[in-house]
Amino acid sequence: MEASPPTASELIDLAPELLELVLSYLNPAELVAFGTTCRRAHAFVHPSNQILWRSAFLQKFDDPKYAWARLAHTARTQNMAREMDWSWFEEVRKRYQAIQAVRQATTSPASSTSATDCSTETIVKTLLDIVATASHTKARTGATSAAAANRSLNLDLLNSLFLSSAESEALVHDYHRTVDLDASSLLDVMTELSNRPITRSMLGRTVAVPVWASQFHIFYGMTVREKESLRSKSLARAIVYNWLVTGSDADHGPFKRDKSGTVNWQALEAVTSLMHRIFENTRRAHSYCRPWGFRKNVTHYLPSSVSSGDWAGVNRIWVGTYAFLDYRALVHYNFANRVEHPMDLGQYEEACGDLMQLQLEISDSEELKADSRLQSDLPYCKDLPRLYFTGATSNRPNGRLPILVKGFVCLVPGAKQVRWRFVIRYAGSDQWQLEGVQPGGIRSGGVYGLWSHVDHEANGPIGPFCYFPSEACEPSETVC
Repeated sequence: MEASPPTASELIDLAPELLELVLSYLNPAELVAFGTTCRRAHAFVHPSNQILWRSAFLQKFDDPKYAWARLAHTARTQNMAREMDWSWFEEVRKRYQAIQAVRQATTSPASSTSATDCSTETIVKTLLDIVATASHTKARTGATSAAAANRSLNLDLLNSLFLSSAESEALVHDYHRTVDLDASSLLDVMTELSNRPITRSMLGRTVAVPVWASQFHIFYGMTVREKESLRSKSLARAIVYNWLVTGSDADHGPFKRDKSGTVNWQALEAVTSLMHRIFENTRRAHSYCRPWGFRKNVTHYLPSSVSSGDWAGVNRIWVGTYAFLDYRALVHYNFANRVEHPMDLGQYEEACGDLMQLQLEISDSEELKADSRLQSDLPYCKDLPRLYFTGATSNRPNGRLPILVKGFVCLVPGAKQVRWRFVIRYAGSDQWQLEGVQPGGIRSGGVYGLWSHVDHEANGPIGPFCYFPSEACEPSETVC
């Protein structure tokens, strides 16, 4: 006859070290349930029991120490205070509260009362932290298979959370319609906005979007409503094709126009919105997967390069394209936009270039380092050296000469994002300068940015581009 499992009262009589060992197998919800059985159990699972709550945390989430260990020096220094103050209980509570708010909103969107006190900002920042502290299995255990190497408790949880209901995407793109966001719960936001198909980020220059909101949209990728909304496309173009968004004080890229070298997240978000649509229309002909999403925006998503010193993972094939408006529409928009009734770009459609493959290799050439096209006055983080590279297209049709490329890569001030410059050369001369940002950080996924002519004439053409590591486009265990 089989023995009955011990009751809670019998467990609590175990020696403390044995009880701690037994409870270490429980997830956070089970641990909370145990704490409600009696006073002694409640006292034992007190938030001060960090060992116990660490075990509960690791049942559901990646250990953040692996992600922190991979931060560049400046970013790690900035993060040190948080590491010192880290509370396993508080982090479990905060994450479960945010996840519960999203799940409750997707299952009962008509409700106006949230079970949590989370503001949308708190929820999004918590989810961003789950992304930032994600670590692939390979980083933790040295897994050899591609499927095993891409496993992450954090990312699996986020993917499951947002696949559970299309309504959850409202968190990504409906931020801007609440007047007092801090006082609104996610449920209030979703109830008010459930039938308004416009993306939060695509608001033009007149509305300031918080960095956290733009970052979350970039990391998530294109939403269903965004893809189907002509209005959101128009408002993304209103940012990307505006000559005033960038300039020489931003090196003509998606950076703030204050010579700081820091990322203009609203501009970068608009670029990703347009380029995700364009890449989506071309990827299937090449059997590519969607190279965006939480998993593709984790630092060190890409494997280490075999080349010594290639910290950025330059040496590989990169897949991407660019887009442009008819120049007459571009000029008309920029001059019409300076009067009382701005021009709506919703009725225009970009053209896009060929889907190109660039084979890049880092170079120590002193001539390359001295190249005037590869000079920049914008500051950068010197935790890691600036790398220079050369390359060429690898998929040109027979009889057509390859397009040559040169450039550099460095850390953005703060050491959390990576800046890329590509200079495209053909017909015997340098033609286009592409300034981009890798928002996920070192060896993450896509590079997004703005292109312009290398001579930067006044009122010249401008447009968005994207490049992805070929590995991020290959079929995998993720949804394509």
